[in-house]
Amino acid sequence: MRIILLFFPFLLFAQQKTTPENIEEKLKRAEQLIISGKTDQFITDNLSILKESKAIKYSQGCTKASLNLAYAYNRTNQYKKSIHYLKSMESEDDNVYADEFNQISANTLYSNNYFGIKMYDEAISKLKQNIKLSENVKIDSTRKYIKTLAMIDLATNYTEKKHYDSATYYGKKAIEEIKGEKIKNCCLGVNLKVALLNLAGVKFREKKVDSTEYYVGLGKALPVDLGNNEFIIFKLQGQINYARKNYDSAIINYKKGIELAKKAKNNKKLLELYSLIADAYDQVGKIDDEKEFRNKFNKLSDSITETEAANLKETVQLLVQEKQKPLQKKNRYLLYAIILGSLSLFLFVLFTVQRIKNKNKLLHSKDEENKELNQKLNSAFEEVVKLAKNNDSEFLTRFQEVYPDFFPKLLQIEPKLGESELRFCALLFLNFSSKEIAGYTFVQPQSIQTRKNRLRKKLNISSEEDIYIWMKNLSNSR
Repeated sequence: MRIILLFFPFLLFAQQKTTPENIEEKLKRAEQLIISGKTDQFITDNLSILKESKAIKYSQGCTKASLNLAYAYNRTNQYKKSIHYLKSMESEDDNVYADEFNQISANTLYSNNYFGIKMYDEAISKLKQNIKLSENVKIDSTRKYIKTLAMIDLATNYTEKKHYDSATYYGKKAIEEIKGEKIKNCCLGVNLKVALLNLAGVKFREKKVDSTEYYVGLGKALPVDLGNNEFIIFKLQGQINYARKNYDSAIINYKKGIELAKKAKNNKKLLELYSLIADAYDQVGKIDDEKEFRNKFNKLSDSITETEAANLKETVQLLVQEKQKPLQKKNRYLLYAIILGSLSLFLFVLFTVQRIKNKNKLLHSKDEENKELNQKLNSAFEEVVKLAKNNDSEFLTRFQEVYPDFFPKLLQIEPKLGESELRFCALLFLNFSSKEIAGYTFVQPQSIQTRKNRLRKKLNISSEEDIYIWMKNLSNSR
């Protein structure tokens, strides 16, 4: 009896033996945390579950906890940690990882992480794997959901790569996959609405306003509510109104979109909406409102840039590892080139972070210098210059994408400018000399000088003013 009394406190507080059933119960409770938005607690609980699962060698628990952690870290934009837990799954029991749904979930998270660090080709590869895996899913609604979700994400990645034909292809395929179904399944309804709105966004980027309005109308007609993500509709409607010069209506829609984007905590889309509404206020001459949203844009832009820079810094080594795999059997010099490129990226990140810290200390007189520096850092500038040098037919289209405000400002001064004159102005903006322009367009240098003189008269440019500086100042003015 004395022995029992002596050990009774230890028996009372002894922990319950961990079993697979205990772990499954904990995983179910953890699901409620993420649903209620308690992401930090969700991470803490799953770290504990993972540790316990490893202790009893319960592979299924390890896989589920790793997936949960990968999801939570992706949701909080911690891409390196997310990928770490996805890779840890691959070391578990092959039978558990080989499960199709586990593979599909892992591929989806991989693609989300790659998208976050702008590795679009890697994301596309994972999503195409999911389309193949979905064919083995027997339940019709589940198969369609997985397949269309992958197609929607493919369209999003191709949109970011500016491959609009591919984005349109996968967007329409997703719609076709669900079209004709009675939207009883909430998930399929959401996929259909998102696919329609994504396609509307692609059409707007292609400057096809009527097509944009058509797909927005189809999306709005569906009996599906995206909750706070309905901001997508208001953003698109605002862009349609702006394109048609209904600026007051555009502002109303942008305001509604901003409120929902805040609730959805989608800072990237909120940043875009701040820029759009500022442009609309500029058009109606409300300077104070424009200034307010420009300031909000700049503040949020700095925050996002700093976060992205930190993410890039954390994932530099990951980028090296991913690029090394297909190069292991190739020449060593190629591997050194990847490492050197990654080091350059790391130095660029450090430079960007430092520039953000010093931004508020710069004098207003340096504003033009900063804008030129941003332009030089923009990789799209080099692409446009290359197209110009090759006299490529795509030059004018790509130039408008990179500098969307330049031609409208020229046409405000002289609406009768023709395409050839706009192209000539673009070459001057890019700082090509008369001799270079003559060489790229196969005309005599004297003809270029004549064209400059005619252009001065049309645009009222003084003969004492440098036409190149005039073009730059026009682009930088509001």
